[in-house]
Amino acid sequence: MDLVQEYIALVIDIVAPKEFTETAYFIDFSKEHNRKVTRMRNIATIIDRKYPDLKNEFCKLLSHENSGVRLWVAHHILEVMNCDKSYRKSALREIRHKARTDKTANGFGERVWLKDWYKTHPKDRWM
Repeated sequence: MDLVQEYIALVIDIVAPKEFTETAYFIDFSKEHNRKVTRMRNIATIIDRKYPDLKNEFCKLLSHENSGVRLWVAHHILEVMNCDKSYRKSALREIRHKARTDKTANGFGERVWLKDWYKTHPKDRWM
């Protein structure tokens, strides 16, 4: 499996786990979730540093049909990758959209993330 496909599979498994039981959630969910998120972040870093030919394909995931894929890609483009301004702008747009439209804890989390992001990246507020 190539890196981009592995990344997509990990995101989809995170946003829609195959098996979900209350017991599994409390016992195994956080460890497994964190392992997958760490792997996704590592994939983004590896693509950025070692496989620049895959970077464009990865960034195009900002247009993926699954909103969870778009959101995770947006975060990783901004947090760990060195991408051009157009991809950074699209990534911010995706995160802002989630922050504005999602009235759940996830939307709140994105609002907090944006507030913190703008503290260290003030120019991004106007992108």
